[in-house]
Amino acid sequence: MSEYKAAAVGSHSSVVLFSAAGIKTVSAESVKEAEKAVNRLVKEGYGIIFLTENYAKELENELRRYRTSAYPVILPVPERSGPGGYGMQKINSNMEKAIGTNIFDKD
Repeated sequence: MSEYKAAAVGSHSSVVLFSAAGIKTVSAESVKEAEKAVNRLVKEGYGIIFLTENYAKELENELRRYRTSAYPVILPVPERSGPGGYGMQKINSNMEKAIGTNIFDKD
């Protein structure tokens, strides 16, 4: 079994706590910086990339190319200021694709 490295990309204040868990952090203060960081991390073999919601949403089209392979897994995480809902929206969408229903739907 291969071991994959994990990294977090976002504003410094949003990713700094990931380092306490031994996760590499990359501060990005713009969408362009975040995109470059993600691409670099993929080339370096990172299997899990936590990306703050604001950047994940802005980079949705650019990140589409990574959805067809098992790795990297790019997970949207809330900004330090709080969740924007985009991350949960993506989890719901992926869950529905995987099992055919949204188990989190309250209706």
